Amino acid sequence: MLSFAVLFFFCLALVERGFSTPLFRRDNTTTTAANGTTPLTDADIQSLDLVNIAAFAAAAYCVRAGSWDCGVACNQVPDTQIALTIGDDAATPDAPPAYVAYSQSRNQIIVGHEGTDPSQILSVENDVKFAPTPLLTVLNVAGTPAGVEVHNGFQTAWVQTSTTILDAVQQILAQVPTASVLVTGHSLGAAVSLLDAIFLKQQLPSNTSIQVMGFGRPRVGNQAFADWVDSMFGDKNGFVVSRDDPVPHVPLLDQGFVHASGEIWIKDNTTTLSCAGQENPNCSDSIGVLDAATGVSDHTGPYFGIDMGHAPCVNLEITTTISGTPVTTTAAQITTPFSTALIIRTEAPTSKNSARSVGVTMGGVVAASAVALCTVAGTFFAL
Repeated sequence: MLSFAVLFFFCLALVERGFSTPLFRRDNTTTTAANGTTPLTDADIQSLDLVNIAAFAAAAYCVRAGSWDCGVACNQVPDTQIALTIGDDAATPDAPPAYVAYSQSRNQIIVGHEGTDPSQILSVENDVKFAPTPLLTVLNVAGTPAGVEVHNGFQTAWVQTSTTILDAVQQILAQVPTASVLVTGHSLGAAVSLLDAIFLKQQLPSNTSIQVMGFGRPRVGNQAFADWVDSMFGDKNGFVVSRDDPVPHVPLLDQGFVHASGEIWIKDNTTTLSCAGQENPNCSDSIGVLDAATGVSDHTGPYFGIDMGHAPCVNLEITTTISGTPVTTTAAQITTPFSTALIIRTEAPTSKNSARSVGVTMGGVVAASAVALCTVAGTFFAL
């Protein structure tokens, strides 16, 4: 029988292959055009509007029922009016909350999607559905190329709110036809926002400027999908990775998932890089597996001074059902907005759920992927 140490390192090797990274961080101290990385100055970050966009993404965790009064995120972009809030309700049980708003000073319509949070059990359920499936055609997403596939759970979450969000955006555009559109979100919300942006791109007038920016975005689709996103949006699509955050590295490359171009990597507190191309090995793909394993806390940021999750929210109460009893929690009581553990809640049986509903955070998905790979290793050695 092989020793535990040999099995352990073989397991790590499998995880390394899935992440397409070494066990330890690659040396990427040189940032040049030759390796596809460009350092961003404070002026660059300001020019790219990344602080305000991060605030719009963070606000999705906080805004409810038409009120733009949520603390730091809302204060960063104060002249914003809510037109719609939707998600995580009886009508859209598999969708994380989202909002549609309008900023007069920016002349911009903002669509923000909340991400994975353990207090929202129905949101995190989507993170464990990994089989790629064809992008839905029933919503008339015109021009989808053959072979384009996306994460099944992200697609399920997106379809719940897509047409309602489109209607709200169209209503605002009817009043301000020159407005641009920004679609943003964090974690699961970043994945859903990318699908939303594609749908809006196909449905809105061709002269409507649409930008999509995700924070802590997991891989959404396959190579054909990534290429399609690049051709559709160019530099109007981007995603920000915070330090050693493991979430942007799932689903795994070996599962057929690939990021589109547009990565911005907050490497550390002093260095932020703009990364050319898809899956640039000199940006966040350079972090080691062991770094990613200890980097879950980086998932919440900060992103240019903005933290994600429910914890920074004010004037927000979250009600969940535990063992059939509604439990209300204020944002101030949430000390750990994300968790790597399984979140298990027992709910009253419904036609949709059995008595037990189990959700896994994106951090848990990383652990689950490692466990699955280790199981394969154990089975291999047992043969």
